[in-house]
Amino acid sequence: MSEPKDNMPELLRFPNATGGRASSPGSTSPEFSFGADEDSVPPEMELGGAASPAVPAASPTPLTGIDLSGRHKVIFWVGRGKTGKTTGIRWLAEKTLMNGTPLLMADLDTTNDTFSRYIDKVARPPETADPGLSLKWLDRLLQHSLGQKISALVDLGGGDTTLRRLAVELPDLVALFEAQGFAVVLFHTVGPQEEDLSPLATLQRIGFKPTASSIILNEAMMDVGETHDTGFARILRHSVVRRAIGEGAVPVFMPKLFAAQQVEIRRLKFHDAVAGKTGRADTPLGPFDRARVRLWLEAMDSNFAGISSWLP
Repeated sequence: MSEPKDNMPELLRFPNATGGRASSPGSTSPEFSFGADEDSVPPEMELGGAASPAVPAASPTPLTGIDLSGRHKVIFWVGRGKTGKTTGIRWLAEKTLMNGTPLLMADLDTTNDTFSRYIDKVARPPETADPGLSLKWLDRLLQHSLGQKISALVDLGGGDTTLRRLAVELPDLVALFEAQGFAVVLFHTVGPQEEDLSPLATLQRIGFKPTASSIILNEAMMDVGETHDTGFARILRHSVVRRAIGEGAVPVFMPKLFAAQQVEIRRLKFHDAVAGKTGRADTPLGPFDRARVRLWLEAMDSNFAGISSWLP
């Protein structure tokens, strides 16, 4: 008896041992290959566990803060290291500059210069171990913001004491800005750890009360499978947060950017990543990662909608 004829279409054959489809004579299509050290590892494989959704989790309906429309802003963004502070700052700076709004940007984070590496014309104080010089530098920068009637965005590094010392020297700092038509806004990025609240607790102890403040809850810091309610339960129950909310602070969830590593590798601005630019790499993000960044940008706009008037 003759062997049955194999009528299976070529495209449905199993891949060969190298991970690609068996080549046929005259085929010019490159074989698929995958190396564990490639920089295009999908986020769910980086986690080393259960797959995470590729779309940011739906956040609670954004709360609405006071209306600061028509006012210049001085925005201080604080947070401990590794809480996602610089990601939020980069997003805000990009969004403001794309809208054509003038913005004075300053980076006082001595341990992480990511903000100034991604965005042009970010001012940094002289490299020095003298905290008094950093204080004087911030003092002059804020006076320049007032004099030029231009909004400012200040990145304060984890553990930085410059704002705290300025607020102690000038207890009426916020009132001085408000008298000139400015609003002082504080954004504080936290993960699920109670220790992340230490910068906010310090500012509360010295009596620093900005015009408006927001607690940015970074979803990227949650464990896989956790919800907003479980991941940030201790944070939202903490006395520091309850006091802040009682004084008008608005909690905002910052969605996880699943393609963050690929954007970092290429040192891309977020909108450039979506547009398919290559940055420092030879190739742009793949279509899935471009979609992940686009969805993240849309989620950021949605989550910050309630305090959009706080942005420059």
